Amino acid sequence: LLHEAMGHAFEADFNRKGQSVFADRMGSRVCRKGITIVDDATLRGNRGALNFDDEGVPGQRTAMVEDGVLVSYLHDRISARFYGVAPTGNGRRESFRYMPIPRMRATYMEAGDARPEDIIASVDKGIYVDQFANGQVKIGEGDFTFYVKSGFLIEKGRLTMPVKDINIIGNGPQALADIELVGNDLVIDDSTWTCGKEQSAFVSCGIPTVLVSNLIVGGE
Repeated sequence: LLHEAMGHAFEADFNRKGQSVFADRMGSRVCRKGITIVDDATLRGNRGALNFDDEGVPGQRTAMVEDGVLVSYLHDRISARFYGVAPTGNGRRESFRYMPIPRMRATYMEAGDARPEDIIASVDKGIYVDQFANGQVKIGEGDFTFYVKSGFLIEKGRLTMPVKDINIIGNGPQALADIELVGNDLVIDDSTWTCGKEQSAFVSCGIPTVLVSNLIVGGE
């Protein structure tokens, strides 16, 4: 969810072309205080780690959202020149047959202070999503529909029964703005993730347990 529905909206090519909801929002608040979202190439052994990107820029840690405020896009050399900033080491390509474009690496939301069990206990009725499966996303805009592969119904602060055959529908940047609590259980998933934005690139992603309001739940 973080990579597909939110992360692509931070890539500078979409913003430079006016195709992202974050275009022209640099320096503005996009979510609650205390939320920080990072793209990091310096995690040793991680699938998204890079010493250098495909334009020779050293891999680095870039915070896109810091304490709830949009502070950076993810840049290649072209977008960095357009915005008058330094490139962030995100100019990536599948092979010599392609031009480098802004791409994520290891993207994650930093852990918060809330315990996952306390987040669940705060919900009167909702859905606890353990794992998403297939879905559709309008890259840049962030509108998404994701199929819930594994999850549970939350009733009066408790996980009660498993749920299946449901979809979660919403908008990534709006869901980011609607995050009310962030858990302390961040795990960066380093499985065999490959992003297919115009060309293939190895990536990884992580997000702690979060409480999001105002998402649409469809299905049985």
